[in-house]
Parts: sequence; structure tokens; C-alpha cells
Amino acid sequence: MEERKMISAPQLDRLLRYFDRDHMNPSAPTQKIAAAMGPLFAALSDLAPLKKNDEAKAIWLEIPRGTIEDYESFENMMEWGEVESYAEYENMWHEDYPTETCWYRLMIVESFNRDGKLRFRSVAFGNKTIISADMDEEPNENEFYRAEDQAVELCGLLTILAEDAMEKIRNGTYNDRVNTAMPYPFRTGVVKRSVVWEKEHEWKEQSLEGLTPETLTAFKTLLDTGMNDRLKIGRLKSMTANDFFRACAIGYDGCGYQDTDLSPVDRYFAHADGRDEGLSGRGHGLNAGQGIDFNDPDAWKKWYFNIDRGGGHPWEVIRGGNSTHVDLYVSHDGHRLSHRLRTGKITEQEAEALPCGFFFMVMGLHRPVEAVKFYLSLSAAGLPVILRDAKEILARFEETDYIGIVPHNIIPKYCEGMFPPEYGRVVDYMHVYDEEMQKFGDQIIWLPMEQAELKQE
Repeated sequence: MEERKMISAPQLDRLLRYFDRDHMNPSAPTQKIAAAMGPLFAALSDLAPLKKNDEAKAIWLEIPRGTIEDYESFENMMEWGEVESYAEYENMWHEDYPTETCWYRLMIVESFNRDGKLRFRSVAFGNKTIISADMDEEPNENEFYRAEDQAVELCGLLTILAEDAMEKIRNGTYNDRVNTAMPYPFRTGVVKRSVVWEKEHEWKEQSLEGLTPETLTAFKTLLDTGMNDRLKIGRLKSMTANDFFRACAIGYDGCGYQDTDLSPVDRYFAHADGRDEGLSGRGHGLNAGQGIDFNDPDAWKKWYFNIDRGGGHPWEVIRGGNSTHVDLYVSHDGHRLSHRLRTGKITEQEAEALPCGFFFMVMGLHRPVEAVKFYLSLSAAGLPVILRDAKEILARFEETDYIGIVPHNIIPKYCEGMFPPEYGRVVDYMHVYDEEMQKFGDQIIWLPMEQAELKQE
């Protein structure tokens, strides 16, 4: 027990500084590394694996910050010019370790070959990879292993801490402590958009910029009619490249773009991504090609159904980032119908009764105002068009959905799978800090942490 009290957060952090990369490719372990992992994996042998990955185990460790003597040496910091007085040194300690305890997640991964032989082991701690070992390889003492001594020392300390945490799991105190004491930077939650936007006016204004009451009313009316349904819109039996470029121009008009003196294809290249997969002969990127006859339906059909076409963004009609652009997809029912026929989901008679042809689909979940304007303008022009994610976009406009709160070590993008269905589809994410906690922290619904359980025999 006395040895456990000596382990402090600054002690662990000093070792973690040797592991400044987030990923290490598997390599043959040295004998020291292989031996150091043994007791740690044994300490966690009774821990059940994660529900989403049966090769991984994870546990939270609550580590005391210790006394100021556990922090960096005052004499060294004075010598290095980092502080000028003991008071400044003490303030820095409190800034780096403001709470009595610090939390770290320990994760181990272990996999085996089909014959049961150990194949791979890894250790991650505090969001850093400590060891990534190819256990199929014989220990290689001639291979340089980055921070070997620090990794071995860290494994020893983590073994002690893991044994203590496992004892708390066995006596039933671990999960309650994690759920009640885990600091918010490590937690996942949801908060009503209306709560956030009430406090963050600039975010709301930026998100709704250009959305007039008339546009919102027209959007809601169109959705209420049920016309945002692929089965209720018409189809184009044939199509040309010019049909596509003219549809783009109609959308640009709806968004208020002023370059109306340009031809439809010129407007497309003024606003689109430009990687058009050989459609125009003017694009760039993979399969740029010579272009097709803009007025020939057969040329369009040959280009559209070419299975070798790919590697571009011909439908990105308003360029932006990975999630901040607007697409105008040209869809066709043929592949979907044939797949449903082959799999027996519909009969030939049912297939004949379903619409089949070209139609448009606007996508712009994270650029919603322009996406809606694009969609409304095409619909008003009588073109067969649907808006993807229309329900989520309307919920954002009306502030009835939830925003996801994600841990600080996770980039707040593409996190939809982190949230249970009872909160609807969560499509926006954010980090919260002390300022946000003061503004609306009491309105956040924190999701329960994953329960640590003992492995069932």
C-alpha cells in the first residue's frame, strides 16, 4: 500500500512525455518490453473486454496529484528560467494540476492467431501509445525501441494501479466512482440546441445566416406536402450534361449568386469542386478525360453508367470541406431496383410499378441554408428533386434537436455513432470548457460511462 501512495500524476506525466506520437506501427518487442507487459496483462485478466471490441480492455485510473514536491523541481525550473519565484512555481503547479486527482484511461489490446498463439499486444495510456508489439516476432535485442526504459517503468506503475482498480471493480465501488467523479473533459453528453444557441448568439447567427422567414416557410410547406419522397417525385427518362449544368445554374440563382451572365457550365466551374471525372473536359483530377457532348443523351448515359469512372467530385456543386459543401447528386433507380429484384425483395410486377429514371438529390447537412435554397429552387422549377437529411436540417432550424458533447481527446466531427437513438440523430458536436459549463452546464445530459465488468467464465 505504501508503494501505491508514491504514484502521482506528475510522475506518470513525466514518463508520458517520452511518447509524443499517437501511433506506433507494430514491431518486434525486446525481452524487457515483453516481460514488462506480462504482469500488467495478468492484472487485467479478469476484466471483460469492451463491448465494441472483444480484443480490447479499458479501465479508468484516478491518480492523486500528490504534493508540490512531486511536481517539477523548483530549483531546476529556476535554473531553466521557467519561474522567477517560489510563488510563481506554486501557481504553475496549481494551473497544471488544479484538482486533487487526475484521470487517465488505460487500454490494452491482445489478439491471437487461429492456433491460439499470441499474435499482438499493445498498451495505451493517457491517449498515447506506449507499446505496440508484434508478438509473432522473436524478441530483437538489436532493434532500437523508442523509450524502452520509460515503457518498462510505466508498465510497472500501471500494473500496481490496475490491480487497485480491479479490486474496486470486485468490491463494487469502481463504476459508481467513475460515473459520479469523472470530470467533464472525459465525458460524452447531449444538450438541446436551443439551450446552446440562447447563450451562443454568434453561433446561431452564423448557422442561420441567409435563412429568411419566407425560405423557412417554403421549406416547411414543401416537407408537409410529402414531396421530399423519392416515390412521390417524377423522373427524367433521359438526361444530358447540359441538363445537369442548367440544374446547377437554377440552384445558384436560388442561393443568390450574382454571376448570372455566365453560361451554366461556366457557373458550375466558378462554384463547384472541379474534379468532374471527365464530364466537361475542363475538370482536373482522376479520370479528367476529354469531356462528352453536352447535348447528347447517349453520351451522358455512357459517362454516367461507366463503372471505371471515379476518383472525383462531379456532384460537389458548392465546394467546401469534407462536410461543409453542397452536393447535387444525379441518381438513377436502375441499380437499386435490379438489386431488390435479385435479392427477392420485390417481384418483377412490383418493380414495373415503381418509378425508374434520373432524379436529383441535394446534400448539404452542414451547409444547410444554401442546401435548402438549392433544393427549393430546383423544386420550384419542376425538377424531380429530394433533399437528404431534410428532417435533421429542419430540426436545426427550429432548434429542437440535440448537440453532442464529446470528450476533449475526440475531434468533434463524425461522432454520430456515439449517441443513443433516444436523442434522435445527433449531427453537430462540440467540446465544452469552464465557460460553457457556467453558461449551460446544468442543462447537459451526461451519458453514463461504459460499465467495467468482470469477465464471465
